[in-house]
Amino acid sequence: MEIDIFMDLYRKNNGAILKIIGNRFLQARLNEGIEQRELADKAGVNVSTIQNLEGGKRSVGMLKVLAVMRALGKLHEIDNFMPEPPIKSSSLLTKRNEKRKRVSKHKSREEQATGFEWKKTI
Repeated sequence: MEIDIFMDLYRKNNGAILKIIGNRFLQARLNEGIEQRELADKAGVNVSTIQNLEGGKRSVGMLKVLAVMRALGKLHEIDNFMPEPPIKSSSLLTKRNEKRKRVSKHKSREEQATGFEWKKTI
């Protein structure tokens, strides 16, 4: 059953997924029994942001989504939205996960001089 839901999401375009997410935000707000204006005030966003989020018409920035989730008391749902990925044992064996270091060449004394000189002419 759960696999069918995931496969169905992969068949949908991003606009359709935004509508699904919007409907979930709408239902969460209705379950809390609050108006759009009240949620917007609580989240510190405009009413149009709530309308855009619930309508799935336009993308809303992640900071605003998080603010609305916090106002709805749903911030704990982040783990369901994007759980922390497990560490694969194969990734521990490679060096690609190490922070990259910037490599710079040593400058010769000639390169260090800018070659710029002040010449005063009167």
